[in-house]
Amino acid sequence: MIILLLPLVAAILFCERTGVLYPEENAAYDSLYIHTFVLSSEGKRTDRCERFEARTYGGKVYLYVLRDSIKTALHNGDTVIAKTRIRRIENFDSFDYRKHLLRQGITGSAFVSRYSVRPTQTYRVPLQKRLYERLHQAGLEGDELATIGALTLGYKEDLDPSLKRRFQASGAAHVLAVSGLHTGIIYALLVGLLTLGGRFKPRYENRLGRCAISLVIISVLWGYARLTGFTPSVVRAVVMISIFEAGHMLYRQTVSMNTIAAAAVLILLVKPLDLWSVGFQLSFAATTVIMAFGTGRLVKKINKQRRVAAYLLGIVWVSVAAQLGTLPITMYYFGYVSTYFLLANLLILPVVTLLVPCGFVSLLLGGSVAGVWFSKLTWALAWFMNHSVGWIESLPGSTLPAHIGLGMVAVYYIGFIGFGIMMFHEGEEDQKSS
Repeated sequence: MIILLLPLVAAILFCERTGVLYPEENAAYDSLYIHTFVLSSEGKRTDRCERFEARTYGGKVYLYVLRDSIKTALHNGDTVIAKTRIRRIENFDSFDYRKHLLRQGITGSAFVSRYSVRPTQTYRVPLQKRLYERLHQAGLEGDELATIGALTLGYKEDLDPSLKRRFQASGAAHVLAVSGLHTGIIYALLVGLLTLGGRFKPRYENRLGRCAISLVIISVLWGYARLTGFTPSVVRAVVMISIFEAGHMLYRQTVSMNTIAAAAVLILLVKPLDLWSVGFQLSFAATTVIMAFGTGRLVKKINKQRRVAAYLLGIVWVSVAAQLGTLPITMYYFGYVSTYFLLANLLILPVVTLLVPCGFVSLLLGGSVAGVWFSKLTWALAWFMNHSVGWIESLPGSTLPAHIGLGMVAVYYIGFIGFGIMMFHEGEEDQKSS
């Protein structure tokens, strides 16, 4: 299955080199004109502006609207008419920011302080925003509300930049990004609810019951992926679970590495430019290494009665495996290493395991009396998590500068793959000898 990736990657690299995947820039860029922009996203706050994705005759651009000038709220679908310049994207130091945005279809940016607007005739608040307001109605507010919104809904508009930096410095940034961890928690909850804690699993010969449960799980998880904006890590997890559940319905066993490869192929066939997405690379690198160096063998060596020890060992092992898998990517793109990532995961992952279900219960109960009381527990868990990452970030040497080039990234992964193949063959020889 992994061999299927090679021609796909080669085709993508050819398209990038020849410019097939990039839209053409308009010759009128950098000139002062009256432009018509059609907003294609909701606004995101920056220091002084609201940033929108917008379509114009030159392609897709970032439109920055001065916050003080927003007399009426702008929404997705509105038409903005303004006299401005659309400027080409500039790079920042060694980071090729222009190519990064071109891969997303963004060809330029424009700033407006005065404009006229033709609003859409029918505007509906996005479901993600409405659910976020429901969390607020339940009594959640401040950084805790923003954290829970990011964890459960992938809504990050109200996240304070300083809070984001604390999570990044502590090595827990993956918690804020809705990812396979959150999808796995939701999957476990769905399986538990549909089988009543495993007490009423369909019998082996009951194909109808097995298919019904699997179809419900797949439908709910794809709905959740749509809610979170189809982020690469969530799509990866949902595709893998869908393949697993499809095999479950067909009485077939799924191999972990083949499932990962199949998920990568399917995602890249639909969105080939995701290959250069940092989220895509981090997600698949971490998942591949975790699968290759799973916790199964270690946990089996621990007495079944020592469940706490097995759980903590699982967190440590998964954290180390994920860090090893993503370390070169982190150093290449961000230029630093989080030294207390293990401590952060030991403190935060158990909290997240509780916080995600509590967040969904708060969503379900809303502003009712029960919802307001239950939200106090949800708020307390979010408060503990936020202050934990703040404490870890304040420790001396929480981040160390470390930057490597693309060549070192390739050498690291080639060596890592070679080590994995060697360990795999040694494991096979041990099984034959035994």
